Amino acid sequence: MAPTRSSDKGVSSGGAAASSEASTAPAVAAPPRLRSDGRAHPLLGSEFAGTYRLDRVIGEGAMGIVYLAHDLGLERDVALKLVHPQYVTTPDASKRFLYEARTMARVRHENVVEIYAFGEEQGVPYFVMEYVPGRHVEAWLRERSEPPSIDEALGILEQVCRGVSAIHAAGTIHRDLKWTNVLLGPAFRVAVADLGLARVLDRRRHEPLESFSGTPAYMAPEVVLGTPLPVALHPRADVYSLGVMTFELLTKRLPFVSNDGEAMMRLHVEVAAPLASEIQPDVPAAFDRVIHKALSKRVEDRYASVQAFRSALLSARDDASHRKVRARILIADDDPDFSALARQTIDYAVPGAEVVMVSDGEQALAVCDRERFDLALLDLDMPGMNGIELTAALRAAARTAEMPILVATATGGAPDWRLLASLGADGFVVKPIDPMALVALVRRTLETSRR
Repeated sequence: MAPTRSSDKGVSSGGAAASSEASTAPAVAAPPRLRSDGRAHPLLGSEFAGTYRLDRVIGEGAMGIVYLAHDLGLERDVALKLVHPQYVTTPDASKRFLYEARTMARVRHENVVEIYAFGEEQGVPYFVMEYVPGRHVEAWLRERSEPPSIDEALGILEQVCRGVSAIHAAGTIHRDLKWTNVLLGPAFRVAVADLGLARVLDRRRHEPLESFSGTPAYMAPEVVLGTPLPVALHPRADVYSLGVMTFELLTKRLPFVSNDGEAMMRLHVEVAAPLASEIQPDVPAAFDRVIHKALSKRVEDRYASVQAFRSALLSARDDASHRKVRARILIADDDPDFSALARQTIDYAVPGAEVVMVSDGEQALAVCDRERFDLALLDLDMPGMNGIELTAALRAAARTAEMPILVATATGGAPDWRLLASLGADGFVVKPIDPMALVALVRRTLETSRR
């Protein structure tokens, strides 16, 4: 059992993530279009803003409530976030909601929840987001009796880092990174959510980060203290939070444990974090060094960027791996440049692997009918038989029913991902690929299949 932890609610949380985690809303006074009995959500099953049918509550934070809704016009499920009833009459509620929506709109990345629309209905501000079916990572971690394997953990962390890097590249910091704000969707897709506390940076200014903004268990020392810093250093508060999250994912506990929020913040400022390998002996020492640097008390001693932290994690994985995994891997793609890059990447990810390459879906199906493979990497759009058709055919055959399948796409979006996941695909990679992202995905998928 993991030790008791502090509350996961942020000190100034911006609302719940666009996940399928249900929660119960408190009893408060009802704003327009809300239940007359005072329950803090609109009448479920009714239409909202003339377009959305609200099906159920899937999350709640201090400032907002998130519903699974159905867009009746576009015929798709979405996550719809309303300002919390107790803040509807607050003068700046609409302004804060608009700021969050605009902040999300600055970022377009497969590892960040996408925003679709913003509006106001009878004085109630709302915005509409991509719905990621699944659960947040903390729920996934809590259900496990043991910490995930290194490759499973890296498969999640690598995607989180790419999402946060995209947020930073858009000139924004998240400020409330924690596992309840990271969604785990179909085919192990990870998406960073809840930018309710995010802030767009003005790099011309020299100012403190807002103290007590975020969640105490993940809060960087300079945030606790409100230390004035050059704005260029502000993203390193997110690096610190990622260090806490990495420790937690590898050990199933936080580096600092307290039921009191103020005491928790003092620990982040004053006490050195333990080594992850002291808590969980299976954690290689190479990861201790990476986490220790990310959790440096002095912001100047941390990694300069999330990308640098991500690279250090992947290097630690390489340092810790000295064994060769014997595997047979199929690459099916009609693009010779991508095939060559995928081959080089797999050679690096799985030393000694035997790789077979074909150029269309029909060839891939034929070779899988004759030979056994430990993993298949398929192109979504190729001649003969596309990736969707091929995935369905492979899952229907006894020989390949359990073979791990990864799909590469340059054109597919969330609907393709959901369809492929429903057919049994194990993961996705977006072209042009980041080789290290593919390395992490291949290793995690092989590790999971062997377990």
